[in-house]
Amino acid sequence: MSTQTTRQMPLGAGKAEVALKHAISRPELSGMLILHRSEIETGWIPGLQSQLGPEADPQDLSILAGSTIITIEGYIDDDREIYEIPEIRDYFKSQNSVWAPWLFAGTIFTADLFAIVLACLPTITCCRRNGRLHVKWLEEEMLAFLKQSLPTAAWLHDRAGIKKERGCAQLMAAAAYIGLPFSE
Repeated sequence: MSTQTTRQMPLGAGKAEVALKHAISRPELSGMLILHRSEIETGWIPGLQSQLGPEADPQDLSILAGSTIITIEGYIDDDREIYEIPEIRDYFKSQNSVWAPWLFAGTIFTADLFAIVLACLPTITCCRRNGRLHVKWLEEEMLAFLKQSLPTAAWLHDRAGIKKERGCAQLMAAAAYIGLPFSE
C-alpha cells in the first residue's frame, strides 16, 4: 500500500529570482548554483559538472557541502512551480539517475532544495487552496530518491575530504528535511 505525504510549499521555491532574496539575508550560505532555462531545455549544464561533478576542486566542494542554494533561472514569468514544469522534471529525473549532487550541496535552510527534490520524483500532485500550495508525493518514491542520491553524496563527501561523521550528519539532516527517517 502506498503512503502519501503532503507538505505546504512556499510559492516560487527554486526560482533564482526568488532565491536571490534569501541568499542576501543568509550569510551562512556559501554559494548559489543557478541552472539556466536554456541549459535545462538542452540538458547541458556546464556549471553543474564544474562545481559539483567528479572533476570539481575538493576545496570548493568542502565549502559548498550543505550550504548551496540550487535554483533555476528563466521561469519567473511561468506561474507554475519548478516541480510542475515538465522540462524541468524531465531534466532532474534524468540527471538524478546519472549524478545526484543535490543532497550533498543543497542547503536545508531554504525551500529551494525541496523544490529540486520534488522535481526528481516520478509522481507528485499539486493542489492550490486558499492561496496556498500543497504538494503530495509517495513516500516510497521519496525513499527511492534518497537511496539513489546517497552514492553521489558519499563520493562527493570523500572527494571533498569531509569526515564520515560530518557527511553522515549532513545527510541525516537532509533526510529529515525531506521528511524521511535516516539512521547510521
